[in-house]
Amino acid sequence: MINSNEVSPVKMSNEQKQDIMRSILKEESMINITLKPIEQEVFLTEDPQVALIKLKCFQELINKERLAYAEHLAEVFEMIGDDAYRNLGFILKQFVQDSYSIQLSIIRQLPLLVEQIKKRQSGYAELKDHVLPFMNIFIMHEDFDVKKEVLTQLIKIAPFLIEQDKVDTILTHLIEMAHDEKNNQNRMLAAETFGQTASLFSMKYCESYICGELLALGIDLNEFVREKAIEQLPNISVCLSEKCIELKIIPFFLQSCEDRLLQIKFACIRSISGISKYARHNLKTTKLIPKYLDFISDQNKDVRKTAYEYLGEFISTIKFTDKDQQQLETILAYYQNQLDKNMNMMGVDLVYKCAYYFPGVLQAIGRARWLKIQPLYGFLLKYPSDKVRVSLSQSFHEVAKLLGPDLSKEYLIPVLETLAQDKLQEVRNGIVVNLSKFISIFPIEERDYVIDLLLNFQKDQHKWRTRQTICTSIFPITRCFNNDTIFFQIAPILFKFCSDTVAKVRRKASKNVVHLVETFEEEGEQRTVILEQIRAFSHSKKFNQRQSYCWMCYKLFYRPDFEDLFFERLFELCRDPVQCVRLSAVTVIDKFIQKEGFSKERKYLKYLLVQFIDDQCKEIQQILTKYNFVIQKTKKKTLSCRSRNSGSSNGHLEDIPEFDEKIEQIRKTSGKV
Repeated sequence: MINSNEVSPVKMSNEQKQDIMRSILKEESMINITLKPIEQEVFLTEDPQVALIKLKCFQELINKERLAYAEHLAEVFEMIGDDAYRNLGFILKQFVQDSYSIQLSIIRQLPLLVEQIKKRQSGYAELKDHVLPFMNIFIMHEDFDVKKEVLTQLIKIAPFLIEQDKVDTILTHLIEMAHDEKNNQNRMLAAETFGQTASLFSMKYCESYICGELLALGIDLNEFVREKAIEQLPNISVCLSEKCIELKIIPFFLQSCEDRLLQIKFACIRSISGISKYARHNLKTTKLIPKYLDFISDQNKDVRKTAYEYLGEFISTIKFTDKDQQQLETILAYYQNQLDKNMNMMGVDLVYKCAYYFPGVLQAIGRARWLKIQPLYGFLLKYPSDKVRVSLSQSFHEVAKLLGPDLSKEYLIPVLETLAQDKLQEVRNGIVVNLSKFISIFPIEERDYVIDLLLNFQKDQHKWRTRQTICTSIFPITRCFNNDTIFFQIAPILFKFCSDTVAKVRRKASKNVVHLVETFEEEGEQRTVILEQIRAFSHSKKFNQRQSYCWMCYKLFYRPDFEDLFFERLFELCRDPVQCVRLSAVTVIDKFIQKEGFSKERKYLKYLLVQFIDDQCKEIQQILTKYNFVIQKTKKKTLSCRSRNSGSSNGHLEDIPEFDEKIEQIRKTSGKV
């Protein structure tokens, strides 16, 4: 063993330090060989100098330790600081010849490392000189998974690069891979990555290089390469001009549609909607709609099924004009065919996509044709699939917005009531979350029926998750009503939730009581009643209602009038005889301080913490350990205030804040001095 007294750390050179570290690492590796697997726990060192030496001597660590440092490389660099970045190139070279798992871990850490590097003054130079060359090595890696992972992480880093470096690092390698005639996987990966990276480049590079390379892969001899290239056409169309789409993408796409292989036809059907989004209207009506009608009437059943699956998405990309009425009627007839038993028996996916894109179809055809597709909407509501009903519940407000108040009142209110009583939690949540958007389309005098819906949720004790969701969405719901409705209808519901039998509902409701206070800012009878109702929770004989008051304070802390309106009752609840009330109080205070910290405007937080000094609850004392210094300092001020009030000459000479005297007054009135 090395005696640390023999060599002074101050006099040791870097080489001596590394020699010592190597000997320590060698001893550690010998010990680890003799340990059982369960005993071989690896802990990252918290000493920056030791961590740096371990990274520089990376290959001498045992495999488990190397993997641990590789998986947390960005954190270790942040801990070490400048010394790590000065050795960045040398450290990265340590990983080039390492194992597969360690290489993948390092590659996945690079975007996090780059986030830190870009904040440094010399960050871009370090990125260009060390990180990019390191990634270039692995782009040419023999293992396909490593190569794919590098490209995935490189796409995340690319936004930090100037365009020329993106071209040199990404585009050049992709073009080389696209021309690799011996390796089909390379060409497939190039086709896939061309589409993913197109948005990173300017239109000049997209039209001059990426578009041409992708279309060349689209006529590759290998069908899997062609399939990948066709699937990326929507992604590249985003970055091309309408002229380029007309002259290059559409002709190539129509040619690909003639391919006899089914997988190529499927790829064309999946891609046609994405291309249609960015094509000119005349190309949609003269080229793409006729081609889609060919797919939907194809002799092959699987082709027809796939075409029906994507029909709603395709229709939603087209804005039909008066000149297109005949085409609209034709394609709408096919869309209505999904009511046919032979069609909807093809699978849940077909019906789900019909439901998912229903609002888009309605927008494309207009509310005047609602009655034509309304039977289909009714069929979707009754379809025995949870997935379909969840989709409908999340989009019913979009349908209502397109239909307007009159048609929505006639057709969608019954839908709303049905879905609101659905046995599936996700369906009810979809209704509640979007309820305010649905209400807002109606005149304010026609919105009261929603109150009955909320009351039904309140009464049903079995659907507590729905009640919790209502509490989360209560603020946007209140904005849909006038103050009288909020006061007489919604406020009682929210206060009822604050007394709910389920703790999670009470907590969520209590945190949102602040919105009632904000609604009634102006002095008046309604504001007085709301404030009295809030304070009544703190006086309640039921401990869970006193807990609710504590959670109300979490957001009330933000209000400048908290000290005047709510502080006194919370101060006394900090000494509540019921432990769970005190624990709720200290938890609320702790969470707020962790988020916002202490401030001059909220110095009362310190005095609240002092209340828990003698508490016997272990959980409370564990929370207080974070604030020992603040508590002791505040306690001294409080003792000083007491000394002053009692006339003692042993008090502190510092000025006593006015707030301290208010604390003493509260103690006196509560009989706790």
